[in-house]
Amino acid sequence: MKHTVQFRELCWVAALLTLACGLAFAPDLYLPMLARAFLLQWSFFFAIVTLFLLIKRRWWSAWSALFGAVLILVQVPKPFVEAIPIGTGATLRILHMNVLQPNGEFDRAIQQSITSNADVISVQEVGPEWAEALTVGLREIYPYAHVEPRTNCYGIALFSKRPFVRVRTVLVQHSPFIEAVVDVEGTPVRLFAVHATSPISYAHFRKRNDQLGELAAYLAQSDTATVLVGDLNTVPWDRSFQRFCRDARMYSTTASEQRTWPSVGPLALIPLDHLLLSKGIVPASIRTVDISGSDHRGLVADVRIAPHES
Repeated sequence: MKHTVQFRELCWVAALLTLACGLAFAPDLYLPMLARAFLLQWSFFFAIVTLFLLIKRRWWSAWSALFGAVLILVQVPKPFVEAIPIGTGATLRILHMNVLQPNGEFDRAIQQSITSNADVISVQEVGPEWAEALTVGLREIYPYAHVEPRTNCYGIALFSKRPFVRVRTVLVQHSPFIEAVVDVEGTPVRLFAVHATSPISYAHFRKRNDQLGELAAYLAQSDTATVLVGDLNTVPWDRSFQRFCRDARMYSTTASEQRTWPSVGPLALIPLDHLLLSKGIVPASIRTVDISGSDHRGLVADVRIAPHES
């Protein structure tokens, strides 16, 4: 009987350690990527298992579960750039919203946009109805707009109080992203609004990674101060995201508590929406906000731009 109990204990230890190591160090493949997207929740699960095993006096299993919780949690990186509330330089406020294409709460989203007092608004999942509603509802305060509606949930739009120096649609793997340049007190700032493909299948996973790779190479070609905002459909600890930041020469500001999807009131599970910055730009503040009727929370960010040196 004693040997049976010890064998069961050994099985628990092996299972817990195998699962924890798999989640922490799994290769960059499709199914492991899906599981690793929820590292914070897995860490919480291991903590609950630890408590349960302690109550049951299963000491070796409890220590294994605790080790697993810590091992998983340390895989979640801190943002490469943290918010710096003080300093000099011009500021730009950006609102990012994935509105959910079937969502019909146009008026509330428009009012939330205006109330944010953002200089620039990036909107994703812009279908034809959203395109018309936003253009009409925002044009008085945001007279500069570039709108690319789609019926496949990948339409996108950019609205601005500041005139565009230039603006265009960039097709990346057949998906429309928006590239714009605005003048911020004498400094040209490039804005990218991006909605990467959701990895709902292996083919979509490959497409998302190809998009990020192609976009990173494009971004790295310019030294213009750049702000990228959007739903990248990846989390900060995903290796594809980390490669993207490295190759694009941009820095993540996404903290683990900046969770935006799926949104239930003020709560969400994982950070899919991101603000990335290039050298010469620092975040002053970043917060998530409710978007009426959407499955995402939005982002409101104030960024500070270093003076342009001619």
